[in-house]
Amino acid sequence: MELARQVADELKRLIGASVNSIREGKHQDAFDHLNQALSITELIEYHAGSAMALYNLANLYVVTGENISALETAAIALEKAKISLQDVQSYQKLLLTLLLAVQKDGASCAKNRDYSRALACFEAALPHVAEEKKASLERQITLLRRVLNERQGNGRGVQENQRGGHEGGGNG
Repeated sequence: MELARQVADELKRLIGASVNSIREGKHQDAFDHLNQALSITELIEYHAGSAMALYNLANLYVVTGENISALETAAIALEKAKISLQDVQSYQKLLLTLLLAVQKDGASCAKNRDYSRALACFEAALPHVAEEKKASLERQITLLRRVLNERQGNGRGVQENQRGGHEGGGNG
C-alpha cells in the first residue's frame, strides 16, 4: 500500500511540474515530466495513468504547434482510457478536435502548395476519420502523392537537362 501511495504522489508531482513548466514557457521540461510520468505508468501497467499522461502530452503538442503528434498521442490516450474502463468522452472530444485541426492544417498546406506537409496531415488523419469520409480523404492523399511524384520526376528531368543540355539535340 505504501508503494502505491508513493507512486501516486510521484505521478502527481510530475503532472504538477509539467503544468508549472508550461506556464513558465518551458515546454521541453514539460515534455520531460510527462514522459517520466508515462514511463512510470507504463512500467506498472497503470492504464488510467497512462491515458492521463498521454492526454496531457497531446495537449502540450497542441501548445507547441505539433498537431500531427497531438493527434497520434490523443489516439493512444483514448485506447488507454478504454482499456482502463474510464469515461472516454473527454478523450474522444480531444481526438475529434485534433482530427479537425490536422485536416484543416492539411487543407491549408495544400492551398499554399506545401504538398508534402499536406500529405503528412492527411495521412495522419486517415486512421481516425469516419468510414463515410475515408474514401474522400484517400482520394486527396492519392492526388497529393501523384503531384509530389510528378514534381520529383520533373525535378530530375530539369537537372538532367541542365547537365546534358549542351551535349546533344541542340539547335546547332
